[in-house]
Amino acid sequence: MTTPLPAATDLVLDFLSTARGGRMSAQDLCRAGVIMGLAEPVVRVALTRLARQEKIRKTERGVYAFHPAYRPLYEDVGHWRERLGWMAPWKGGWIGVQDAGLSGGERTIARRHQRALALRGFRTWKPGLQLRPDNLKGGVAAMRAQLAELGLRTEADVFAVSGLDRAQAQAVQGLWNAAALKAGYAAELKRLTASERRLARLGPEAAAREGLLVGRQVIAQIVRDPLLPEEILGGNERGRLVAAMTAYQTRSLKVWASVLGSRDLIG
Repeated sequence: MTTPLPAATDLVLDFLSTARGGRMSAQDLCRAGVIMGLAEPVVRVALTRLARQEKIRKTERGVYAFHPAYRPLYEDVGHWRERLGWMAPWKGGWIGVQDAGLSGGERTIARRHQRALALRGFRTWKPGLQLRPDNLKGGVAAMRAQLAELGLRTEADVFAVSGLDRAQAQAVQGLWNAAALKAGYAAELKRLTASERRLARLGPEAAAREGLLVGRQVIAQIVRDPLLPEEILGGNERGRLVAAMTAYQTRSLKVWASVLGSRDLIG
C-alpha cells in the first residue's frame, strides 16, 4: 500500500526535528521537498504559513528554526528515542487530571489541552477525570510541569490518586488495550524490517523518500505510546521497536545527508 505524502508543513517540521539544533536553511528544506515530490514554491508557502503560526522563525537570513513557543512540543516529540528512559518503577499509584466543567473555549486551546493529555498517555475514566499510572520519573510534580508546557489548560487540576479498590484498579487498567498496543509494536517492527530490505535495492533519492515516510509513521506510534508499566503491558516488544527505529533512522538520515550534501542532519 502506498503511503500518502504528508502535507508540506508537516514535512518541514519533520526535517527541522532531525536537524542539528532544530535549524535548517530554506535552500536545503526546498531541496528536501523536491525529493519528496513537492515543488519549491509549495515548500516556501509552507515556511511562510508555519512562521505566521509561530511554529518556526528565521534565525538568520535564509535559515529557519523552531519558534520558542513551539519548542516544548518539538523537544517532547523529538526526544522519542529517550522516552523509555522516562519510566520509573510503578508502585501501584495513579496520576489524575480533573478538567470537568471547563468550557470549550478557543478551539486551539482545547486542542492543545487534549494533545497534552494524549502525549502523556492519559485516558478518561470518569467524565472530566483522566488517569495514567504514576510510573514516570518525577511523579506528580514533574507531570504537572510537563503538562503545563505541553498546553494543558491552567484551570485543570493535576494530582496523585491512590486507594482504588481491586475492582476500580482493574477498571482503570482496562482503559488501555495492552494486546492492541503489543500488536501495534509487532506490526511497526514488521514494517521496518520490510523497508530495510527495500532500501538496499533503491537509489539514494528513492531510499531517502522511503526512509522518511516509513520512519515518521513508526515514530508517531512511539510518541503516542502511553508508557505503561510492566505490570500492565508486559513483554519487551516496545523496547525492540524503539531500538529498531533508532537504527533505521540513523541509516535514513545518512542517506538524506548524502543526497542534500549537508551535515546539518543528525546522523
